[in-house]
Amino acid sequence: MKNKLELIILILVLLVLGIGTTIYKINVLGFSFNPEKKTTVWTVESTINFEADGGPVTVSLNLPNNSDNLVVTERQIQSPPGYTYTKVTENGVRRGKWHADKAEAGPQRIYFRVNIYRRHRQPTKPVTPPAIPAVELSGPYLRAAQFLIQKARTTGKSPAEISAALINMLNDPEKNDNAALLLKMESDGRGSLALLQDLLYMAKIPCRTVRGLVLSKNNKNKKLSRFIQVFDGKKWLLFNPKTAEVENPDSFLLWQKNQESLIEIEGGGNAKVRFSSLESQILANKAAIKGGHHQHSWLIDFSIYSLPISTQNTFKLLLLIPFGALIVVILRNLVGIQTAGTFMPILIALAFLQTKLIVGLILFLTVVSVGLIMRALLSHLNLLLVPRISAILVFVITIYLAISVIGVKMGSEVGLNVTFFPMIIISWSIERMCVLWEEEGPKDVFIQGGGSLFTASLIYILMINKFIGNMTYAFPELLLVVLAIILMIGTYSGYRLSELRRFEPMGRE
Repeated sequence: MKNKLELIILILVLLVLGIGTTIYKINVLGFSFNPEKKTTVWTVESTINFEADGGPVTVSLNLPNNSDNLVVTERQIQSPPGYTYTKVTENGVRRGKWHADKAEAGPQRIYFRVNIYRRHRQPTKPVTPPAIPAVELSGPYLRAAQFLIQKARTTGKSPAEISAALINMLNDPEKNDNAALLLKMESDGRGSLALLQDLLYMAKIPCRTVRGLVLSKNNKNKKLSRFIQVFDGKKWLLFNPKTAEVENPDSFLLWQKNQESLIEIEGGGNAKVRFSSLESQILANKAAIKGGHHQHSWLIDFSIYSLPISTQNTFKLLLLIPFGALIVVILRNLVGIQTAGTFMPILIALAFLQTKLIVGLILFLTVVSVGLIMRALLSHLNLLLVPRISAILVFVITIYLAISVIGVKMGSEVGLNVTFFPMIIISWSIERMCVLWEEEGPKDVFIQGGGSLFTASLIYILMINKFIGNMTYAFPELLLVVLAIILMIGTYSGYRLSELRRFEPMGRE
């Protein structure tokens, strides 16, 4: 009873770990069971043009940050000869710096390129809004601001509704004298966006001005657009100050917050920055892996995706073997199909991956048939077991060579693939089949041999399936689920399907 309880607990733990990890990778990291599913990726390029004075030059560019919706990865730098690039953090702001000890006087150009991946679903994290500073207004300006805020509150009570109302009033000053008065005050100052920010502060609504790029297919040589972010109590909402509409954060690349400078230059002048973006489609699983690497997700950093590509290709095949073992377990323990050896069908299926199914079946039958004839000749010599098996191995290799040579002479390279068959296992199987023939008769030999080929064929069909291949590579944790199923089948001691037919007459009686 204790052992059964421990087994149940182990199975449940394996199922929870395997299925839970899979669900997390789908919902959070963006993996997909569909190998053909694609996701949108943007390549954003900033072009920096400036005039160098002919001496030392230092160019500093504000860098885009990751957001709740977008991940910035794979930075590429292209600069004139003599420039070095470093990434620094100044007052909490990440910047890229290019420096040259002596730059040639005249026009200079630097390219900074990043790839932008859309995050899938991110777990919500509590957001702490910034402190609301005091706004200094007096006289008619204070009364005008209070009137606008009071009127905005009549349209709605939420921060989003109040913000939209204030934006609309400032965008249409001809219909509102108070808005016209405040805009006239700011005409020689910070501008209408700064006025909007002050009004939101007075309404006790946390906000901040930002600059960024709306990602689309047609961005070419554009400047960063100005927006205002409003905190609604749970998250930041991005408002377009021209239309009062809430922008989609999934397509907005945040580049600057508040009063951060976009570019700074020493040893030059006339700096201009223009932005372009290119939209493309890549496989969702590839994007999820790259995004996970950049986020330093332990499920990515400590997984098959951290291995060299050549090793990953090897494990892509190895990860299919447990599923082949599951098929063997189901067919042997539940269906009752007999095979020549426990894992012989898996090895044959691996050989079929190189030879294809029909050709592999023909080559396998040829090698085993000739091997059985050779083994029958050896039985008259009364050899001991080990020398007999070794002799069969020599015969098998000779058969491999003969089939390959004959195939090449006939103008076909199909015979060359016979070398992928596991020689040692086939030699031992030939010995077992021959002993079985002598002890039980040819019927059992055909039953076990046919069962092995049938099982190997099913495993081959599973291994060449793109869906299964993608599933094992993208979700290797599903091997824990396979292990749990094998353990459950291992506890089954009832009738197999083949035995039900055998005892069918007893049921009729």
